[in-house]
Amino acid sequence: MSRVPVVAITGYMHEVNAFADPITHGHGLQVSDTPGGLAATWEAGPAMARLRELRDVTFAECPLWEFGASGPLLDAHFRKIVHEVTDALRAAGDVDAVLVMGHGAGRTTDDLDPDATFLRAVREVVGDDVPVVTVLDFHANLSPEMCDLVDVIVGYRTNPHVDITERAVEAAEHVHRLLDGQRTVVAMCRPPLVLPQLAQNTLPGEPLGDVRELAAARIEAPVWNVSVFGGFSLSDVPDGGLAVCVTADRDAADVAAAVAEEVAAAAWDVRARYRTRATPMADAVVAAVQASKGERPPVILADTADNPGGGAPGNTTFLLEALLDAGAHDVVMGLQCDRGVVDAAWAAGEGARIEVRFNDGSDRPLARPFRVDATVLSLVDRPLVPTKGVYDGSTRHASRCCALDLGGVRIGVSSHKVQCADDDTLLHVGLDPSAAKVVVVKSRGHFRAGFAHLFEGDQIIEVGTPGVATAELHQLEFHHLRRPMYPIDEIAGWTPAATLHRGAAR
Repeated sequence: MSRVPVVAITGYMHEVNAFADPITHGHGLQVSDTPGGLAATWEAGPAMARLRELRDVTFAECPLWEFGASGPLLDAHFRKIVHEVTDALRAAGDVDAVLVMGHGAGRTTDDLDPDATFLRAVREVVGDDVPVVTVLDFHANLSPEMCDLVDVIVGYRTNPHVDITERAVEAAEHVHRLLDGQRTVVAMCRPPLVLPQLAQNTLPGEPLGDVRELAAARIEAPVWNVSVFGGFSLSDVPDGGLAVCVTADRDAADVAAAVAEEVAAAAWDVRARYRTRATPMADAVVAAVQASKGERPPVILADTADNPGGGAPGNTTFLLEALLDAGAHDVVMGLQCDRGVVDAAWAAGEGARIEVRFNDGSDRPLARPFRVDATVLSLVDRPLVPTKGVYDGSTRHASRCCALDLGGVRIGVSSHKVQCADDDTLLHVGLDPSAAKVVVVKSRGHFRAGFAHLFEGDQIIEVGTPGVATAELHQLEFHHLRRPMYPIDEIAGWTPAATLHRGAAR
């Protein structure tokens, strides 16, 4: 009887905003502790199910850490995670392949490329000949070192990310091919582009939507995968920015390099079309007031700079105050993150009239205190499970919540920060965005998938509010990002030149 191959599954998923406060090990979620194990998770479950369809296989389930979007992880805590994973890999014995569920935009307080550090630690345990496949977020800051350490890189193709399951399934299919003895080469090409997140939509008509279609059209033998990474500009790392990665048959290095250069050149050629500035807040508020008066169709305002999905705390009140001052009404907003406000609402009870103190006691300029009278509309303490968009079917951890009527503005408040990426998040606290004339979301781009049934493109306003997830990159002080980079810097021209990795060196 032939030996059943063993596939180890692990991961480190963290999207870092360098301008946010550092976090600790305790902020993460150890996904492999999920009841039912990794097979029950959205991260690894689809890949495991697909691999089982393709062949007899045994899985070694190792720690898989997910941190979402936040500030840098304390380096000592990251090292502890790496040790946990390498210990588990050693305990698994001889494995035949490794599937790494990654993100690619990590950073610690000391390490500017922890994703490569994590992959290197995996490689040091399993050896050079064991295939390693990784799945990365569309916003990954791809480094040459990461490409040197894996056999296949699979990036999300969409932003908003509505193809996560498909990419996990694809990764499993690549593992299957590698277990059968096929081998690869990896090529990458990086134009000098650092794009704010609002410039990275891949929807039809968007510049990266066109680039994504070109990349998909180039996936045919001998090419296994073409991934376009928008990068996460707020990470402030040397490898930040847009990158194209191509995986192909090992003897097709020239093809891989040519495709990487073609797709990267296409991303560079449309640079004048990228949206690199948000709508000024004053203009957005004018539009909101017009909508509330019925002078224009309903609008959805994205408080982009305070997006929890971009590492922001979800607690700024700039847009809230401006809407109240302007007399906007029929406004639904959320989710504001403020445990103190939630606790006060719970103490008072539904129907109570209270003074709400947002950011009470804060001395931070981006979290300035704001007091307003409010009526408690609802109190909620149950799981949030969206039914559409990026987080369809996943459990979101908002903890205790409330909804408040501030007079013209009804706002949902959570104890834990959660990106408002779908209407289910507002419905969760008892607010109905379909009945509002103005909807305000703490989100940057994922809301486009979760509110697509309510708002057309011309009803969407991305607001240039102050915050650590700002799209105004020219206002930030970068310390590590390689320069020059468009659009921060003027660049006369650029010639694509791909580099070869992994299979080319073996």
